[in-house]
Amino acid sequence: MKDAGHRSCVEAALNHEETDRTPVNNFVLATAAHSAGISVEAARWDPKISAKVAVDHAIKTKSDFVKPVLDSQVVFVDLGMQVRFPENDYGQVSKPLATDAEQIEQLTLFDANIASECPKFHSSIIAALQETARIIPEDLHICGLSWGPITTAGYIMGVENMVMAMLIEPETVEKLVCKVTKMVSTMETAMLDAGATLMWMADPTSSEDLISPDMFAQFSKPFIKKVVSDCNAHDKTAPTFVHICGNTLRVLEQMPETGADCLSFDHAVDPGKAKSVAGSKIAIMGNVDPVQVMMMGTPETVTKACYDVITAAGLNSGFILAPGCETPISTCDENILAMGEAARTYWTR
Repeated sequence: MKDAGHRSCVEAALNHEETDRTPVNNFVLATAAHSAGISVEAARWDPKISAKVAVDHAIKTKSDFVKPVLDSQVVFVDLGMQVRFPENDYGQVSKPLATDAEQIEQLTLFDANIASECPKFHSSIIAALQETARIIPEDLHICGLSWGPITTAGYIMGVENMVMAMLIEPETVEKLVCKVTKMVSTMETAMLDAGATLMWMADPTSSEDLISPDMFAQFSKPFIKKVVSDCNAHDKTAPTFVHICGNTLRVLEQMPETGADCLSFDHAVDPGKAKSVAGSKIAIMGNVDPVQVMMMGTPETVTKACYDVITAAGLNSGFILAPGCETPISTCDENILAMGEAARTYWTR
């Protein structure tokens, strides 16, 4: 594996050190399969396809990160839940698993370190990470993927049920999220053992669009903190990333308390305000509009948008350039490459 400076550039940003370019994450999963003319269904279940298309795409688009084509919904199959898997989209959970206090009390979740308890997780996600680590030609950061504790709990309980229960039965929700956190921690540490070089956790239910900052403080923050702590104890060299969709400016104020190294933030947030709130307490990653700019724009409009975000949030480091959420599946390679190039040309104009 060639040391091309990918990880050292990211490390400098996380340490709030200035570098000669901005690190960049292309935030690609299924898009890599689409780019290669392969269905999401094929990549989802074949670790060799998943790894190859992801690595090829990351190198081609000058990303410092690579993520195999991982479908975070496969773990719900291991929990015995009904999941529908479309040909060219991620799995869709059909209905909740446990919706009341009694069902949550009886709920048994898996330990991701025991393959027999979660065979789909191991045969798809773990195997894809192992294959990515085996074939990777340069020192790209390898990302795993799990939902955060409160998002996972929302799938198990149903998001509407869970949000209502936060108001009338908060102890029930806390019990569920506590149970789920143990499972999420084992998934993240198992992915680190499989070849992931950082903790990547997506937690859209933590968004201010769904819960208040006070709810975040009670039902999400302590549990994100626990997963981060478990990952740090397991591998102190692996940085920890959390992505939260939508409005997160007030949540960002609380994120340093979780111990996470970086918050990936959505295009709904003003990047200058995000930088002001984050300061030197936590690194931030974002936040080019994934639809209007990345998918529907041109290389020229992508470059301009990237320059604008770097100007607003990336001049004093502590910043990684990326789309504000996952790059849509139909986004052309030329636009994604334009983002990779912009992270370099911004500093040489």
